[in-house]
Amino acid sequence: MLSAVFITESAARQALRTACEGLARSTDDSNIEVSGLLLGREIGPDLRITSAITGDQISTEFGSKLDENFMAAIAHRVVTGRIRDRVVGMFHSHPGIGIFMSEQDVRTLVNFQRLYPRFVMMVIDPLTQLRYRFFRYNGETGSLQLLPVHLIG
Repeated sequence: MLSAVFITESAARQALRTACEGLARSTDDSNIEVSGLLLGREIGPDLRITSAITGDQISTEFGSKLDENFMAAIAHRVVTGRIRDRVVGMFHSHPGIGIFMSEQDVRTLVNFQRLYPRFVMMVIDPLTQLRYRFFRYNGETGSLQLLPVHLIG
């Protein structure tokens, strides 16, 4: 069972910066969603996220999809040891509409948790005061779990 998420200030800043860059590409009547991967490691019952990375993607006001070649390249770097951490989650933005998990977000999370049971989803809304939250799907209860988050230096 996953207890909490610890995220470095630099990783949180990078994910927020990516979300704000998506806003910069937005039009007056729609906000573009963006996404990326979270890298880190398990520390006992917790996850420690050390970096947030993004790459080519298809982004619209209704969602974003990371390029498969980008995802494969990151997986290759992890497997070959060029990246010391592992992919422990992903982030995506919901600019101007709040921090929540859509049905598609839940399906994506469940699929990734089949590969790595501690996988988490960070949802960002750079236009709200809270900014972001972390979620995981609890297969035993069939419900979403909101995880405690600790920002670390």
